[in-house]
Amino acid sequence: MKKLLIITNIPSPYRVDFFYYLQKHVDDFEIHILFQSDNASSFRTWDGGESKLKNVHFLKSKVIRATGNDITEKFIPTGCKRELDSIRPDVVVCMEYNPTALITKHWCNVHKVPYISWSDGTRHAERNIKFFQKWFRKYIVRNTAAFIASSKKTKENQIYLGASADKIFQSTLAIDIDRYKDAGHDYRQCNTMIVVGSLINRKGIDLLLDALGLLKDYDWKLELVGDGSEKENLLEQARKLGIEERIVFCGYLSGDDLTRAYEKSGMMIFPTREDCFGLVTLEAMCCGLPVISSKYADSAYDLIDEGTTGLIVDPYDKKEMAEAIKRLLTDRECCISMSNEAKRKSLDYSFEKTSVGFMEAVRSVL
Repeated sequence: MKKLLIITNIPSPYRVDFFYYLQKHVDDFEIHILFQSDNASSFRTWDGGESKLKNVHFLKSKVIRATGNDITEKFIPTGCKRELDSIRPDVVVCMEYNPTALITKHWCNVHKVPYISWSDGTRHAERNIKFFQKWFRKYIVRNTAAFIASSKKTKENQIYLGASADKIFQSTLAIDIDRYKDAGHDYRQCNTMIVVGSLINRKGIDLLLDALGLLKDYDWKLELVGDGSEKENLLEQARKLGIEERIVFCGYLSGDDLTRAYEKSGMMIFPTREDCFGLVTLEAMCCGLPVISSKYADSAYDLIDEGTTGLIVDPYDKKEMAEAIKRLLTDRECCISMSNEAKRKSLDYSFEKTSVGFMEAVRSVL
């Protein structure tokens, strides 16, 4: 049986669930997972559940954390070549463009092992990368056997970097939608809005508050699910806008608690300045929520059928966002229709369906 090695950064829950699905349902490969680091190095607070996986390996990477308007982490790997020599994979799927990818690509070249580049990156998310980062990406892309794109916008970026379109396979990011099969209900109060994400500048919650400042004459409540460095600034902004009484800071929620929060809401708003995907949009749709999404959330172009499952807006245009919110607050029939269509659309993003493109990429190179 051939060995497939999948390399990614940390055991995030949605990745772990996807890998678990592959290991349970793909019977013609022995699937190994190599994480660049564990959750102990990450600022995230969740448990990835990686203990349920088989053939799991961890690098002892040094983690460099950069802070500012957002928090990012860089992994400097140690022992990558040693792990590759030990596993001896027949094909490798490696996430993104980083030092681990560079070491792995070189190892694959030397050992004549097909290398598949897997990415979430998009042109918007990578618009400010430096010269050496562009060179790094183009080196990874050059002579790569196949590519896996997590969204339509990722595919556009891979082509921009030099990938041949006929070598790109789409495997959209997904969640375990079976967890949400009973979520949602036939009617919901449309005046409760929910935002799920870290309270950091990149998530654009301040842009949403500016839009809500134009809607003080309407009946609404906003629930913010998440924690982060911008909480006090958002509180002060809400006070200045005169809307602080309508905003509830719920803190970090996960699992059933988060599902119940979605179910009690009438719409989900994702006002991000930048997100390569944004799985919270899919979670909300699984719970039957219409979504108002920023055009800078690249998942919007895969998940949202404009006017049917939700609306796509420019978060920097507070009048445009306010009009979209007002539409759902005041048009009950529209809200119910979008709710039903969002639930239906979410069924297209099961692991069963999204794994097809992933495994097509793997089999195409052997």
